[in-house]
Amino acid sequence: MANQFDYDPDKALSSTAYLAERTGETMYIILKMIYIADRSHLIRYGRPITGDDFYAMKEGACPSKIYDTMKFLRGDDNKNYMPSSETYLEVDPTTFDITIKDMPSLDFLSASEIECLDETISILKRLGRKRIRDLAHDKAWEETARNAAMDFTTIVKSNKDKGEILATHLATRFSS
Repeated sequence: MANQFDYDPDKALSSTAYLAERTGETMYIILKMIYIADRSHLIRYGRPITGDDFYAMKEGACPSKIYDTMKFLRGDDNKNYMPSSETYLEVDPTTFDITIKDMPSLDFLSASEIECLDETISILKRLGRKRIRDLAHDKAWEETARNAAMDFTTIVKSNKDKGEILATHLATRFSS
């Protein structure tokens, strides 16, 4: 099953800014944190936060549209999938630090989405960057060819507790 979720640029921008503002982390760690939060929300609630497509990059799972936008903001790409992102974010082309110029509205994010973002921030604060890196190199990442799209079925199946049930649910939901 390919990505059947709709990408939401407002949720993507709000999530990216939320994580960057609360952690002060670089683009590299923020992209991994978005994967972890999206995966967590998908497993708990049956849908991801951002709806972005994830790719199994060499350095871990990566949200493709958000990554392209980060490259745009640092001057390396011409694809911006988060309209008005230049109003809110800046990415240093040398250090990849993210600066919040103005905080976008968090009204686009639900309580459950903020919960998953906060839990991801907690993992970073308690266990560090290495743990974030490790979580972005999960079983779904391992089972996907490098630079290929990660299937949401593979992502949910990597959850040992509810993976098979969720995969069946998603397949049924998107088969019609």
